[in-house]
Amino acid sequence: MASRFPLQSLLDHSRHRMEAAERLLRMLKRKEEAARRRRDELHGYKQDYQLRLTGEAGSQGMAIHLLRDYHAFLSKLELAIRHQESEVAQAVAHWQSAHDNWLTLRQKVKAYEALADRHRHQERQREEKRDQRITDEQAARRHVPKSAL
Repeated sequence: MASRFPLQSLLDHSRHRMEAAERLLRMLKRKEEAARRRRDELHGYKQDYQLRLTGEAGSQGMAIHLLRDYHAFLSKLELAIRHQESEVAQAVAHWQSAHDNWLTLRQKVKAYEALADRHRHQERQREEKRDQRITDEQAARRHVPKSAL
């Protein structure tokens, strides 16, 4: 009977940690994509308001208080865009850090798996040698003269 891989519990634990790191990576990627979508929406709002401003101000003229309101709102949008850019950068940094951690865990799992494969191979060779020895002993008994027994 083949012996159990002595480091199996470490391999199982490493796989569990790597799977948890994969789930974290997926969650962080969704957060990054959401932050990018919000940034892109803000850019779209800014473009819309700039087009409205140039369209209304250029075609008919605009009251000064409305012009001030448009510029104040565009300034707030610009500030929100800068804030969202930092959110995106932070999300990317978190994802990169989690990805680096996942790579480290994956390397550890691969190393344990290589050791487990080597162990299984050695166990298979031991089994084959044992089976061959048993077969040889049985063949030798068949060929031994009955008078020798």
